Amino acid sequence: MKKKKSIRAILRKPIEFYYEQGMISYRSLNVCRDCGIITVGDLILCQHRGTLRRLRNCGPYTESEFEAVMGLVDKKYALQLLQKLDSYKDLPEELKSIIVANYKRTLMEYSLECIRLFYDIFGDCKSFYDFFFCNQKDLAERFNNLKSWELKHYCYQMLAEIYSSFKKEELDDTYTYELVVTARAILWFCDEQFATELKEKDAELKMKRQALLTDFENRTDRLFRYSWEEDVKEKLTPTYTKALALFQLNDDELSSLWNSTESWRYSSRPLQLLVAELKQTLFWYESLSGDELSKTIVLNTFRYLKEEHAGFVADFYKQHGYYPMFFLLREYLMKTTDREEWVFAKASGIYDGHLMNFEEIGDEMNLGKNRVRQLFNRAPRYLFKGKGWQHYKLGTALVITEVDEMYRSVVEDEKVNIPFESFSMICTEGFYMKMVKVNGIRFLIDGHLLISEIIRVCKAIKAYNNQTKVEAESIPLADLLNNVGEYEKSYYLEALPIIIDKAFGLVVDEEGNIILPPQGVDVIYELTEILRKNGKPMSLKELYAALIEKRPEIKDKSFDNIRSKVLEADALKPIGMTTRYVLAEWDHVYRGTIRQLVADVLEEAKRPVHIDKIMKKVLKVYPNTNKKNVMASINSDKARFICFGDGLFGLMEKTYSKKYEAMKKAKRG
Repeated sequence: MKKKKSIRAILRKPIEFYYEQGMISYRSLNVCRDCGIITVGDLILCQHRGTLRRLRNCGPYTESEFEAVMGLVDKKYALQLLQKLDSYKDLPEELKSIIVANYKRTLMEYSLECIRLFYDIFGDCKSFYDFFFCNQKDLAERFNNLKSWELKHYCYQMLAEIYSSFKKEELDDTYTYELVVTARAILWFCDEQFATELKEKDAELKMKRQALLTDFENRTDRLFRYSWEEDVKEKLTPTYTKALALFQLNDDELSSLWNSTESWRYSSRPLQLLVAELKQTLFWYESLSGDELSKTIVLNTFRYLKEEHAGFVADFYKQHGYYPMFFLLREYLMKTTDREEWVFAKASGIYDGHLMNFEEIGDEMNLGKNRVRQLFNRAPRYLFKGKGWQHYKLGTALVITEVDEMYRSVVEDEKVNIPFESFSMICTEGFYMKMVKVNGIRFLIDGHLLISEIIRVCKAIKAYNNQTKVEAESIPLADLLNNVGEYEKSYYLEALPIIIDKAFGLVVDEEGNIILPPQGVDVIYELTEILRKNGKPMSLKELYAALIEKRPEIKDKSFDNIRSKVLEADALKPIGMTTRYVLAEWDHVYRGTIRQLVADVLEEAKRPVHIDKIMKKVLKVYPNTNKKNVMASINSDKARFICFGDGLFGLMEKTYSKKYEAMKKAKRG
């Protein structure tokens, strides 16, 4: 039987192969490396995104060198690749034509990636093609199986958009692919509960199935490595996935394949055991609970982990959708022989907890300090390329907070000696991000953001939040960014809500307002309520006693503290020079001094007034005073008041009858 060369194998062929064949120059090879191009598939993707064209405008490469690289993916070469599709008999013709048509728009890599990703998630690629490209009647049957009108409508909307995209040959649209996967899952399972959970994006369900299939394929790969003959591997390695073909083969089909060639004769028993183990593994996985499954897969995948670490890694994957980079990278760097990676491991102290400076590493490697620094800076660029690490997907993320939590859980608790900067660079796969500390929490922020501006805004928010507030208030976040240009402000408005939420527990609403909850006890507010309820003036001691009885949770209960707040308040006003207070809004209450009150009484009278009559007016306002105090107050201002004798008093500036005027002159004389 003639061997078939997988188109995926062609796409994964390294660019170095073409350099070794003399098809491109060494400088052209550097073009690919600078763009992060490792394989032919990477090159096709870069050509589609225009990365090479952009690099040409700022790089030191010549026109001919670029044309040599671009020539690897021209139409002639593409057709040679596409001819391989004819050898795949299980693919519908319509699908082949779509792939060919899309390649003319440099989208073949996406089409093949779509095939692979679909299997990785749902494990049934052929049904996917049969359903979406061939059998339209199947659509109506599956719709009828859904009883929920809401789910039917939800699914119909997605399928309508998918159909529209297919008509326009827009299979490259990432959103279209997501619609395909979600709609296919609903119609494939035809299960109300599963469809509802998927619609709500149930993380645990997705994680369980993805982890199951990932580990299932890993076990398949490991078992295949133990197969005895290359011919056996070739027979059982279909175009898309080994696990799918193995699981679909029944005993009769296996026997038929084994009898088709003598070279399989001695492999019959191992193959039977292989298929049996795979099936048994799958059944065992299905019987596990979500937590148990996660922990088991982590322990099987990362055998160097302790059991207590496995729980942390499984929980982290369940919550965030990717494994903690620290654990994966530590295992890899323990075995690395690459010079840059070895320098990175030693300088970061990732696996043995011992940090070596550049000078120490240079002495051990017989290199200069600057050369070691250069290797260390280059390491992340190559270390995270093509190694299969899970990525943080930093394309749109401006803030990362999980790194700080993971650093405390893994490094500080485990007493691993690695600085936060090295740890964060590992977790972000060499992607440079600034570190800012707000309210004791470390954040990684995008390079567009200024640390000083983040700290300034957060200090202002903290000050606003600490102010005493009876009711919830709000402040526009944009108003705090006056120092930032309009273009840069959008970055801060996207990043700051995350920092504010994590650091202060405050919510930024959809309109960009920071919601500040009530804070502490507003002493003045409480005192005004006490006065309003009492309805008459109260002394400061009476107010203090009523306040402590009403709000005993006040932190500083000292009399001096309450008195200082009252003296600064505009809502409370003293009556004269006494410690009796009223509300500022009470206009009906006289708030002048005794002397001023006496002057007002005398001003209204046409003749001098007797002290007894004055006392009646004064005692209404100052019930705790007496005649002696009032007399002393009047006599202390002789330039203003005059005593005519027999307890009669008047004002010096006021004109009275001749009798009293003569007495006034006598007093002055």
